Amino acid sequence: MITIELEGRQIRVPEGLTVIEALWDTGHDVKRGIGCLSGLCGACTVAYLEAGAQRVKFGLGCQTVVAEGMNVIMLPYFPSRMARYDLAAMDNPLGELPEHYPELYACNDCKSCNVCPEWIHVANFVKSARDGEYAITADKVKDCHMCGLCASRCPKSIAPQYVGLYIQRACARGEAMPANLAKRLQEMAAPAYDTDFAGVMAMSDDELKDYCRKLACAIKES
Repeated sequence: MITIELEGRQIRVPEGLTVIEALWDTGHDVKRGIGCLSGLCGACTVAYLEAGAQRVKFGLGCQTVVAEGMNVIMLPYFPSRMARYDLAAMDNPLGELPEHYPELYACNDCKSCNVCPEWIHVANFVKSARDGEYAITADKVKDCHMCGLCASRCPKSIAPQYVGLYIQRACARGEAMPANLAKRLQEMAAPAYDTDFAGVMAMSDDELKDYCRKLACAIKES
């Protein structure tokens, strides 16, 4: 067992738990910020101070393992402005970046945004985006999971995660679509199971329960 300060309260928890597991272990009914639990969705951002340290670090609650003397809190969702646009209707989406994210060009490279739990050097890709190095930017942000921690630290109200997403989408539009994705999009455009779904939607509650029961048995037998 180790002692940590969790959400402002000193508690003892089993060693080796993640922050979210520690919250659950102590009876916290954690619902906000719970997503994939695999370090992919970015929903469970946390801030923590290690024992004897002065600098606060940031991470994901489902990946950050608690340690003796750690002081840790779950962070709320940080609201950021996301531009509204129709990429398919644009002739030159990268040329229109200043129109959709004008705040990008107010960046003074203070590096406050370098708090990424995925170790992305956010200030670097913001600079490359501002300088028009879009292919480099798209490559630098490929591991971003949109947690928004960088935006929470920016004094110029830039949302680097949304700028990066815009550039990734714009760069990808000029590339050939993977064959498996093209096939799946065609299947979605002409669904083969409309009749089956219509039949399910028309069922009463009892009929639906019976249908699901039979389906579950068939899957189990197979």
